[in-house]
Amino acid sequence: MFLELCTLLLFIAVLVAALAFKVKLVFAMLAGLALFAGYALVRGYGVRRVLAMCGRGIVTAKGILILFVLLGLLTALWRAGGVIPLMVVHSVKVIHGGGFLLAVFLLNCAMSLLTGTALGSAATVGVVCATAGHALGISPCWVGGAILAGAYFGNRVSPISSMALLTANITNTDIYANVRQMLKTTWFPLLLSCAVYLVVGLGGFANDLSGVAGDSTYASGISAAGVLSVASDVAGVFSAEPVRALFAKEFSLSPWCILPAVLMIILSVLRWRSSRVLLLSALAALPLAFVVENHSLADVLRAVVFGFHAHTPELAPMINGGGLLSMLNVFWIVVIAGCYAGIFKETGMLAPLKSAIERIAARTNSFFATLVASCVTACVVCNQTLTIILTHQLTENLDTNSAPGATKLCDADKSSDMPTTIVKNKSHVLDLYDTAVTVIALVPWSVATAMVLAAANAPASSVLCACFLYLLPICRLV
Repeated sequence: MFLELCTLLLFIAVLVAALAFKVKLVFAMLAGLALFAGYALVRGYGVRRVLAMCGRGIVTAKGILILFVLLGLLTALWRAGGVIPLMVVHSVKVIHGGGFLLAVFLLNCAMSLLTGTALGSAATVGVVCATAGHALGISPCWVGGAILAGAYFGNRVSPISSMALLTANITNTDIYANVRQMLKTTWFPLLLSCAVYLVVGLGGFANDLSGVAGDSTYASGISAAGVLSVASDVAGVFSAEPVRALFAKEFSLSPWCILPAVLMIILSVLRWRSSRVLLLSALAALPLAFVVENHSLADVLRAVVFGFHAHTPELAPMINGGGLLSMLNVFWIVVIAGCYAGIFKETGMLAPLKSAIERIAARTNSFFATLVASCVTACVVCNQTLTIILTHQLTENLDTNSAPGATKLCDADKSSDMPTTIVKNKSHVLDLYDTAVTVIALVPWSVATAMVLAAANAPASSVLCACFLYLLPICRLV
């Protein structure tokens, strides 16, 4: 046990150092892989055996790696085909009055549900909402919280979300079955969140009493980010027309551009395989990029590989992105995490931590134990992908159907030559979605949360106003 704890503590130290010195997580994870491989060698496993462990771990992740490639293709072609710009322009029309915070939350929920990405939602609709909030004098903390909660709503429940697909892949479950399960624990905290944002908005509790709305520093931050210069016909009244005019400089905003999104919804309802849904929706945007948006073949190929880049500087922070290279970082993170999983599984390295989690589950219940494991993991690794994978590793053998005090090992395949542990307990999968997938958003220093808040120009304190992210686990606990 001493060797295992020392190795894990060294790994934590490497992650903390990487975070402190702003070193890319991939390099920290490579150092961690060296540590875990060294641990296996010290335990008497040969080099070939360790390489075989890594190989088997990577095999378990091959499905999600293919989906990442398709997601990169989709996000690029949806931009080049004018799909995302059209959705942004029409969505901001509902921003007004005392229901502003509720509208912000629901708009970001809808965008993240359609695109499957928290950062993409925050960088498009979220940016517009943040700018509108500034014009209306709404506290950036509340606006940022509504954006953050809405962005991670779809990141959790969308059938094309990379994190939702990753969770389904590592647990060997069907994404559509998982979505149906998630809806059972989603509707009540969603309604509560809507009620909170509506009451706060109508009651004026989110009005910016600190003068942030007139703060030149905040305003210059928006301008420096190249977001928007929003015109107001009346002081304090947000107008959506400048948003449309800005996007019209570069996109046709044709109604035909909504077809790829409609196709994706239809195929998802029909429960087509996720890879086919992503591919067909991406291909549906291809003729739009050529015919409607008048992009050349070279432009489209460049967007597919390197990501879409707008020619209008003001649009760049909102619309730039996508492409195969945008998925490269998370691709390598999953590959390395797969190596971790192989080593952990065959060496039993996580046994001490698993025992501690099982003791917590025995005294409380398995959901609470999973929540504790995900919170600790998220605070340490600061990465959503790794939080999901490690939390699954730590809690996969908990029987989440058991009552408090009666936790036992679930019926899972523990054969070392199997490429995947087959999770037969669906409650464990739901626990992962309700904890590990979303709890990372409440860690202000995590990479994903920092990027979402930065995209929306929101303060770190916004996590305190991300109601849905708190209410989801709280409702499960009570």
